[in-house]
Amino acid sequence: MTDTNTTNTSLAGKMFLYENPELLTTETHGSMGFTPSTRPFDFARGARVVPLTMIEFGSAMRSYPIIFSNLETPTPLAVVGVLEDDNMFVNEEGQWDTMSYVPTYLRCHPFTLAKEAGGKLAIVVDRDAASVTEEPVYPFFTNDEPSEQTRSLMRLCSEYEIERQRTAEFCKKLVDLELLAVMQATHKPAGTEEPLADYVAIDAAKLDGLPAETIYELHKAGFLSASYLHLYSLENWRHLMARRVSLGKAD
Repeated sequence: MTDTNTTNTSLAGKMFLYENPELLTTETHGSMGFTPSTRPFDFARGARVVPLTMIEFGSAMRSYPIIFSNLETPTPLAVVGVLEDDNMFVNEEGQWDTMSYVPTYLRCHPFTLAKEAGGKLAIVVDRDAASVTEEPVYPFFTNDEPSEQTRSLMRLCSEYEIERQRTAEFCKKLVDLELLAVMQATHKPAGTEEPLADYVAIDAAKLDGLPAETIYELHKAGFLSASYLHLYSLENWRHLMARRVSLGKAD
């Protein structure tokens, strides 16, 4: 879901929620730019999870269960939809719920960073994004240089990439310590407990059972607090189901 392998101007593979990602160049996009959309989060309406970085856990855990994509190469994800439903945090006007944290991955759109063939990071734009136009309010380039608005989004993407790399170190540590396990969320639609979703999370008992020196190492790296914020966030499975009922989506 978060595969971002790239080649030349056209990008090979897929980038989650990016319809037509292209490396941003003056040759291809010199006349283009972006116009703020009146429905800024329509592009994420079909998402049931959204990538997160570790620094976002403290904000995201107030609204979403934070899970991991898999056991082997995990990526933290905010769960925004359950059962057959799509994203429950985008309303009919294409706006994100005003009381809930908006993940940085979404705020970077229509830009992001990707690696070119030589490993160098480059700016990518989703050419098919609703906000990208040939008659923009904010051009991508001014005098063949990135405009101020483009530079602002580039800075956000760069900050996200730094945190993404740190998050990858956190996830690698969880794998090395064998702290991740497959869990099951349940709900009680008619008084009887039924499965809601299988997901990957930190095994709290394994975390608490680590040697003191390992716990201290996690604490110094900032990984211990992130681990517990993730665990606290799992209380939000029941809040998601309550949200589903309030939106009139429950059976």
